[in-house]
Amino acid sequence: MKKEKISFTIGLFIAFMITTSLSSCQKSLEERAKEEARNFTERLCPTPVVNFSRTDSMTFDSSTKTFVNHCTLTDKMDNQELINDNKQKLHDEFKKAITESTNLKIYKDAGFKFRYILRSESNPQKVLFDDTFSVEN
Repeated sequence: MKKEKISFTIGLFIAFMITTSLSSCQKSLEERAKEEARNFTERLCPTPVVNFSRTDSMTFDSSTKTFVNHCTLTDKMDNQELINDNKQKLHDEFKKAITESTNLKIYKDAGFKFRYILRSESNPQKVLFDDTFSVEN
């Protein structure tokens, strides 16, 4: 009797896992991206300030297949002149991080884009940096 109950429980678990995996397969990659961006924002944002920067939210634009990271620069990085002087370095560092990320592979392979919008903490309406990346694998 115990063995039958265990087998039944294992069978239910396997059936649940198959059903769950099949239903997740039915979601489009765009739907999955939108859900992941929403979950990231709800669970982690705003992130703590690290290196004078925090992530306020992440969104996904289905029409352009673009993940959009909304960030704020603080303290000494909240400086348009400094950002302008280092625009190419910022571009290169973001591109490198995206290129080297294994977590983004499925999205990079599908041709998704990644955009970073960095705003001023002292003047939140002011965009200090805005760059979009398309990474070819």
